[in-house]
Amino acid sequence: MSYQIVRRGLVASILVLAGAVVAAPAMADSVTLGGSVADTSAVTSTATAAAAALPLSGVGTAGTDTVVKVADMALLTNNASGVTLTAEATGDLVNAANPATPLPYNVLIVADAATTPAAADFAAATSATKDDEAVTNFVAGAAARDLYIQYDAPALLDPGTYAGSITVSVAAL
Repeated sequence: MSYQIVRRGLVASILVLAGAVVAAPAMADSVTLGGSVADTSAVTSTATAAAAALPLSGVGTAGTDTVVKVADMALLTNNASGVTLTAEATGDLVNAANPATPLPYNVLIVADAATTPAAADFAAATSATKDDEAVTNFVAGAAARDLYIQYDAPALLDPGTYAGSITVSVAAL
């Protein structure tokens, strides 16, 4: 009988010990994870042939509401929200031989391969010399746009070569 009592005591002790182990919480810890991704948005502008050979008139006839496609723009981003594309004229078209007679122009960003905008479309731009567009229709991180300018060339322009530039940039939305 003492064997049975010891055996029952041993079984009872094991059950109590097992219950205590099950009832006691297991030790736990956590690992915090994190990381960051840098913005890799970029734009590449390729000037069209027309950008270097603008029809300036100026020899007795005026060129009003002249609209010219001056660049194709390729955009890349890793930003799922998209980017803001900005085109801004850094000044007027200026004749190096006579900078006192500048030729102002307006800029406009349009969809890639869109119909040539009308001169009146330039009035809707952010300002006469700047246009912003939210670009969100990226396919595999790439999108494209076209850049146009509009100007009114007077009937008489001083002879010489006129030059100007447009700064194109992107920023995350």
